[in-house]
Amino acid sequence: MTGRDPIPRRLWHNVVMPQTVRPRGKKKRVLKTKAERQREILDVTIRLLAKYGVHGATISRISAAAGMSRGALYYHFRNREALLAAAMEAMDETATAWIEKPSGKDAPARLLAMGEAHSVWTLSAYNSFIRPFYQLIASSRETSLESLISTKTHFYFQYLVGCAEEGKREGTIRSDVDSREVAWSLLLHAWGEDIARLQGIDEYITEGMSRNILRRLLASYTVPSSCETEDGSSREETQHSSEESPGSQ
Repeated sequence: MTGRDPIPRRLWHNVVMPQTVRPRGKKKRVLKTKAERQREILDVTIRLLAKYGVHGATISRISAAAGMSRGALYYHFRNREALLAAAMEAMDETATAWIEKPSGKDAPARLLAMGEAHSVWTLSAYNSFIRPFYQLIASSRETSLESLISTKTHFYFQYLVGCAEEGKREGTIRSDVDSREVAWSLLLHAWGEDIARLQGIDEYITEGMSRNILRRLLASYTVPSSCETEDGSSREETQHSSEESPGSQ
């Protein structure tokens, strides 16, 4: 049989055909949208801000952690300032729920619910918000983020002023109280808890100290008939209960 002769059909079962060998250890590349990739970059940036601070969260370190080149990073964010500003916006998306979501029967109850919601949130947001956010605040004058931070703070301040004004209209917050003072009180409550977390003094929150201080502040702004007693009931409810009890007759 010459080299050009075909292989007899009866011998085909002895012929081993070459197989395509796929390299091991390589996963199929998953294409992500630009928005998904940007979100990954922002998550990396926030994590590095918490770990290294603003000056340590360099473009080289961020791009390496995100698994891309510096050039690819600049495709998504034109410069470092834009990246830090976007990171601030990303953190803000989850940091405002304690203000926006709580509800209550009246303005004082809503304000107290906001404070309590912050107490819960701040205990779980150390690396995802508190540490990186205050790193950005500390460097805001150096990174041109001061205006952005000030604008956001002013927005939430005005929102809280509106809550206080609503309380005046419904007759639960005293008309002679400056609504701005009420708003600052709640913001100071939040900042105080954040600073306590930064210093590792969690018991200020977990032992109820911050909540008790906020309750007393809000009670000083509230119309007496709508103030709550230590057990959470209103003064009107307590008075009515005492009048009905046998010992009060």
